[in-house]
Amino acid sequence: MECLRELSQYFEIIVFTASHGCYANVVLDYLDPKEQYIHHRLFRESCVQTEEGVYVKDLRILANRDLSNVVLVDNAAYSFGFQIENGVPILEFTNDTSDMELRYLADYLLKGHYYSDLRDYNRENLRLVEMSQRKFEEIESEIKF
Repeated sequence: MECLRELSQYFEIIVFTASHGCYANVVLDYLDPKEQYIHHRLFRESCVQTEEGVYVKDLRILANRDLSNVVLVDNAAYSFGFQIENGVPILEFTNDTSDMELRYLADYLLKGHYYSDLRDYNRENLRLVEMSQRKFEEIESEIKF
């Protein structure tokens, strides 16, 4: 809740989850009972399901938002596969009271707040496209035809 409270001062928070709304709403209502921090909620039916059954979040659904100002935080990197430069990976919460991931996330996002394009900030700091391309090249070199 502390993270939501802090970040909502600087960002519009939209929860975009691959979970069903009936489950996600219970969790979100618990986290933000007065609807002060979370501005919008998108659920599984807003995701794109791949042939393998994986749910990917396509940020183009936010048609009235400039994607230069949007980040997608997710513990599953494939979730932001359509807009990898908008993605911010986070470790999954494991019910560890010493977990600092949300603190690290808040610090990261607040530093990026001053960029006119958050994708530039992500490119400089996360280099996800570069890493994914390198991994693809490694896999490609291992395949012998």
